[in-house]
Amino acid sequence: MRTRSILKRLCFLTPIVFIATAIVSAQSTTTGAITGRVVDPTMAVIQNATLTLKNNGTGAVQTTVTGPSGAYLFAFLDPGNYTVSASSPGFKSASQHVTVIVGLTNTLNFQLPIGKAKQSVAVNSRAPLIQTTTGNVSATITPTQVSEIPNPGNDLTFIAQMAPGTVMNTERGDGNISFYGLPATSNLFTVNGMNDMDPLLSVNNSGATNLMLGLNDIEEATVVTNGYSGEYGGLAGANINYVTKAGTNAFHGNANYYWNGSALDANDFFNNAIETPRPFVNASQWSASGQPLWEDRSSKTEPFSLSIKKDCGC
Repeated sequence: MRTRSILKRLCFLTPIVFIATAIVSAQSTTTGAITGRVVDPTMAVIQNATLTLKNNGTGAVQTTVTGPSGAYLFAFLDPGNYTVSASSPGFKSASQHVTVIVGLTNTLNFQLPIGKAKQSVAVNSRAPLIQTTTGNVSATITPTQVSEIPNPGNDLTFIAQMAPGTVMNTERGDGNISFYGLPATSNLFTVNGMNDMDPLLSVNNSGATNLMLGLNDIEEATVVTNGYSGEYGGLAGANINYVTKAGTNAFHGNANYYWNGSALDANDFFNNAIETPRPFVNASQWSASGQPLWEDRSSKTEPFSLSIKKDCGC
């Protein structure tokens, strides 16, 4: 009897574990997800309701239906703005607008009013301030923050210092940033889900030899300081994930110019002590990005960057 009772409990828990696993694995280091339930005015679930997802930037569309519990899931979505519509015979359709962020699962629930299917209800939804689908502690750096936050030298790793618990590495050894006191060589850097680490020094690729991307190539970055989910790996530090820019139906591009010179620099303490003038510096950086116009298709941007720096200590 005891064995039979244990088997019944296992049979009851298995579907719950399966559903939880599916939701957690629905996003990766470069994508997000949307999930939720569809119910009627009495909060009873609606099975086989049709969910339509549209990428507002590319026009790409995909559909799914709700299961016996009224739940649905759109997995592995590129970051961007989406519209989700729900419909079922005998009910008014409804739609919600949502922004998908890398590494997070948005929850959009629908309560369909009774009525004709041609009638619809539109709702605007924002990204949740607190996500409850995973135990990951993460910070997302938006495209506006990537392009406008002051960044000395346009160092791509510098923006990771916006995450809580981050300090610049001032100790001996390699690595630019440290999270919660861990060594700066314990972090994992990825670009579009691919490992972007220096295999010899256990730090991020950088400089002319390792060819780290420039800021103008990045659409979004996510810093996960305790990667519990299976898609994160590596060492005990943070996971810094970069996603490159992608194209939309509207042709767009940009161009940037950065300049830094000795006229903007202060002299250091030791030079002032011996009355030595500040060294001459003239650093110029150009960058641009754009993409071909492919209607209703996803495309990556074609980045270009050039950096010229002249130093003279004489």
